[in-house]
Amino acid sequence: MRLKVATLALLLAATPAFAQTLSAEDQAINLNATLGETAEAPTAWLGATPHFVMVGAFGDYSFNVNLPALEGAAAEIVGKREYGHDDAGALRLIDFEVAVNAVMNDIERTVELEFANADFNAHTLPLSFALSPDEEFPEGAKASLEVQFEWEWVEKSTIVNEEGLVDSGTLDLALNEGTAANGLIGGFATLTRDGKTLALSFTVPVTEAEIDD
Repeated sequence: MRLKVATLALLLAATPAFAQTLSAEDQAINLNATLGETAEAPTAWLGATPHFVMVGAFGDYSFNVNLPALEGAAAEIVGKREYGHDDAGALRLIDFEVAVNAVMNDIERTVELEFANADFNAHTLPLSFALSPDEEFPEGAKASLEVQFEWEWVEKSTIVNEEGLVDSGTLDLALNEGTAANGLIGGFATLTRDGKTLALSFTVPVTEAEIDD
């Protein structure tokens, strides 16, 4: 669930990991989430074939997730659309989420990326959106992005739960087909937070939809 911008500011966008003292080797495992063959950071959308590639860093954590084809991949990666109502009662696509659940470095990890706009359906695609933390559901060609990831490394008594809005970046939304809880959504995003950059290309099946009251 998307948190209010003010709430995120108070949280300073992160909940520290709880952990026993880790060895240098274990710390490297905890801080680096990898899946698939090592990849360079994507520089553009990789196309309509379902895929998920994410390379870079967010906070203290690095990611190199390279799934050029989701069919048969050892991961659960799905999309979700969230709708709200305008003043006349018409539905607006105010939010979509890409959720990843997979074992990375022998730890089961969850990553969620939640993009928001006043109405994604109001735009003709492809379109580039400027990412900013200043508004929760920005108008026009602007969007906000909240990143959340969490995991528990039971054997090492380590819990990670990080979340926050990105400082800046772009979302090139290229594909939004189907309606509600079906179809595909895809694009490319590059984001910066605290001077660190994360890039991702995605085309994922939408399996869930939610309508706000």
